[in-house]
Amino acid sequence: MKDLAVYILYRCLEFVVNIVPESIAYKVGTAFGNLAYNVLPDRRRIAVQNLQLALNVDKEQAIALTKSNFEHLGKLLIEFLRFPQLSSDNIDELVEVEGLKYLLEAQQREEGFVIFSGHFGNWELLGAALALKGFPVNALARDQNNELINEHILRNRAMTGISIFADRGMVVRKAYQVLKKGEGLFVLGDQKKRDAEDFVEFFGLEVGVKLGTVNLAARTNSNIIPMYIARKNEGKHKIIVKEPIEIKKSINREEKQTIMEELYTSLEEVVKEYPDQWLWAHKRWQLSVDYK
Repeated sequence: MKDLAVYILYRCLEFVVNIVPESIAYKVGTAFGNLAYNVLPDRRRIAVQNLQLALNVDKEQAIALTKSNFEHLGKLLIEFLRFPQLSSDNIDELVEVEGLKYLLEAQQREEGFVIFSGHFGNWELLGAALALKGFPVNALARDQNNELINEHILRNRAMTGISIFADRGMVVRKAYQVLKKGEGLFVLGDQKKRDAEDFVEFFGLEVGVKLGTVNLAARTNSNIIPMYIARKNEGKHKIIVKEPIEIKKSINREEKQTIMEELYTSLEEVVKEYPDQWLWAHKRWQLSVDYK
């Protein structure tokens, strides 16, 4: 019954934000962000601590950025709920692409390509926008605990043309297959990793990483393209495509670590440019920071 009640509330909110003007919908998103900021003190505290460590700002600046960050996440929720309004006819007006030539070159190679991104900007919109712009994109996604909401979210994602496979059974095989077909695989690689296989620096602090993304690219002759999406203003976004990283089949352990360092450096660059658009409220530096 609880899952059903939450699902009904979710669908009601989705209905409301799709019938009101965009400006009103964004105000709703900002309100949700402010609510989360006030009722989630532990997450708020983690975000403030992370911002002070990573950006070397004082506590007052970190608090202001955290508040803006929570508002960003509220807007992200509203944008996702408004996915049914996205189409191939309006996506170019809503989302521009910087570095488009790298994507076009990836297609011309007729080999797969791995899109490395993070929980930055509206990461849900990144994959959807690429699919609506005609690029063959697949993504790995975790199932939601609420099965009703999970099925609805999967339908909303599928409406944009992106192919989603759940983070369960046969994941590696599916990822391998889509890359061998010459398609794109969207990977969010910035969260803390259990059983880390290597370590890199992120904002000057050590973080654990998995090497699966690089291993998969090497096995399928796929380049890795660092790619992110930033909100320019309400309703307008910019996809930032960075120069692809070529992966050799005979890659060794040291080279894999170097590539992961390059990927995390590319993420760090965009986070510094848009510091309130990354997901700060998680314990990413747990290896080197004593979170209070």
